Formats: sequence, C-alpha cells, structure tokens
Amino acid sequence: MDATALYRERLDRLEAVIKGKEPDRVPIIAMMSIFHAHYAGYTAKDVAFDSEKNKEASLKVARDFDFDSLTILTGLEATNMCLTFLRTAPDLAPAARFMQAPFHGILKDVYTKWPGMELDDDAHPQFIGREIMKVDEYDRMSENPIEFLNRVALPRICGALADPGSPESNAALTRYGSELGAAGAAQGALIQELAQCGLPTFPTAWSYAPLDVVSDFLRDVKNIVLDFYRYPEQVKRAADALAPLLIETARLTGTVSPEVQKAIGTDIVECFFPLHLNEYLNPKIYNEFYWPSLKRVFNEVIAMGQTPYVLFEGRHDAHLETLFDLPKKKVIGVFDKTDPRKVREVLGDHVILVSGPPNSLLIGGTPQKVDDFMKKMLDDCKEGGMMIYPGVDGGISGDARPENVRAVIDAVKKYGTY
Repeated sequence: MDATALYRERLDRLEAVIKGKEPDRVPIIAMMSIFHAHYAGYTAKDVAFDSEKNKEASLKVARDFDFDSLTILTGLEATNMCLTFLRTAPDLAPAARFMQAPFHGILKDVYTKWPGMELDDDAHPQFIGREIMKVDEYDRMSENPIEFLNRVALPRICGALADPGSPESNAALTRYGSELGAAGAAQGALIQELAQCGLPTFPTAWSYAPLDVVSDFLRDVKNIVLDFYRYPEQVKRAADALAPLLIETARLTGTVSPEVQKAIGTDIVECFFPLHLNEYLNPKIYNEFYWPSLKRVFNEVIAMGQTPYVLFEGRHDAHLETLFDLPKKKVIGVFDKTDPRKVREVLGDHVILVSGPPNSLLIGGTPQKVDDFMKKMLDDCKEGGMMIYPGVDGGISGDARPENVRAVIDAVKKYGTY
C-alpha cells in the first residue's frame, strides 16, 4: 500500500474512534521522547539539540513500526510561557507551549534540567517543581494573571530575564524569539514528512487545568495542597481567573485554516490537557477546588468544536464519575494508572478510552508477556471503540525493547479487529 492510501486508512481508523464508532481495528497512537533516539543510535542530547537528528530518528521509527499516529515530544511543560505571551505575542505563544533544550540554554529557567547540560548526555529531561509565587501574592495574580506572569513570575523563573530591560534580558528575549521560530518550522517539517510516510497528525490545540498552572508553575505541589486548607478562597479565585485564559489559549492554538484542514483531510481538532494534581486530591477537595474550573474549560473547548485529549496522569479512580458532567464521547481519555476495565465499569463508553501496556512491561517483559497482556485488555475493553497507547504511563520509554513494542502492534492486529 502506498503512503497516500496508508495515510487515509489510518486517518479513517482514528476518526472513527474519535467520532464514537468502531473502525476495522483498534488504532495505535504512539508518543515518545527518547525511544526514537535510541532506536536510531542517538542519545537524548542528540535529539534534544539537533532537529535534523530528531527528524531522522523519528522517520526511522515511522517507517519501521506500524503505528497509526506518531507524536515526538522532546520538550517539557511550559504552559506558563504560552500564557505569558498570549496577548503580547499571540503568533509566538503556541510555540512557547513546551520548553525545549535550546530555549533553556537561552532563558536559564529554573524548572527544567537537560541532557548534555545539567544531566548526562543520555538522561531524560526533568521538570523540577519550584515555589515562584508567594502566598501573599495570590490576590495580585488573580487580579491580572498575564500582568503577574510577565512582571513578577517571568524574571523569577528565567535567570536570563531577572533584570527586565537590561541588555542581557533583551538579548535573551531576542534569541528566544528566534529559536521559537526555528522550533516551529522544524516541527512543521517533521509533521509533513511523517504524513509522507503515511502517518497522520491531527491539528492540536493546547490547554491546561487552571489549578495545575498554579501548582506546576507558581506554588509547587507541596504548597498548593496546604493552600487548599489555609487559603481556600484565594485558591478558588486563582482558578477562576486563569480559566478564561486557558480557554483563550485553546482557541488561539486550535485555530486551523480551512486550507490546512483540507490538506490534512479531517475536521477534527484535538486539545491536549495533561492533568497533574488529580492523583493527589481526595474527592472532596477535587470536587470543590479542582474540577469546577477544569470542567468550565473542558465545556468551552468542546463548545468551540475541539476534542479534549486528556492525560489522566496517576490514579484517577476516585474521580471517574465526574466525567459524566461532560458530553458523551466528546473527551479522549488516556488513563495512566487507572485500569481500563475500571473505566469501562464506571463510565461505559462515555469517554473515548485510551490505554495500553505500561513501560515496565515494555522494558522488562517479553513479546509473549506483551501478547498475553494485550489480548486480555483488548478482549475486555475494545468493544465500543478504544485506542492503544504503548507505554501508557508517559509514552514509550527510551529503555523499551523494540521487540516488545512490535509485539504490541502484532497483538493489536491479532486481537483488536472488529
């Protein structure tokens, strides 16, 4: 089958599931940060700093593994940067959504560590929590979040911008803007070449849970957990203040021209949400503080025609029933540590289920163990439509064994047909 026909077959398969139908078989959606590097003989540093090596490694995986879609993610969370530039540089804000290694080298941000810099050449990039906003600054942030992010948070987050208006700060911002453009161009070129290999990529917007913005980028997890009890009203106001901006971010990053949609061949626009605090919160705290603002963002994103693509990181068991608050089959749910059978038991087909083998199995298992795992999961969960996400706990690990990844694909072809 030529690449054009393969592209259409895979796109039809993915579209069917997202639109609430059963395709010919369960599709496989792969995401990785370093696996492609190792498979092509490179280090984490190589693909983090060299876009050509990253593209070469990505295309090798695309040609050698029969995935239905492939996402290469070499960056780390930086929604704070996207929000910071949302109004002043909306053309650059989408590219700022992830912190990349070259950006870190320019900005000297306190959140991230990178291979070849703070870490060994083949280490996975790391996101480090940090308290940026003091508790007595909640009100100031809630009054004008973008003003606070620009004037207060940004100089604290980025060492190179610690003295706004200085020659050093101005030079760093200039270099950062240049790198944003280069990174966006490289990503666009990679997506085009993946399409030429027969791998579709849906247009993807970006958003975030309001309180994850506070936790990840302003207060840190250990502090916000205490803030729920000590400063509950300030936390709620912060979530309410950030929600409209995260809706705006989804609208900005998800605006796709009719020409681009036609070229891609789909009317679907996904909106990516990673949830981080959910596992740490009991149902009472989750329902009082976390869910109301997140539900508002979800519903607005759905109303604008996008499909939330949500990583329910950690165990989401205690909060599954809240998803009944959202329209049926309008959310794609990747469940990290929650057993997909539990999701089916509680929610039925209310959400578009995504699950797969954990990285522990892909790293330490055998092809036969992978086959056994996949058969049972597909037998139990595939009815009603689902997608398989190998390495469901974070994407395919750089240490995953290629023969085990192939075993996932083979098992889906054997047991995942309808």
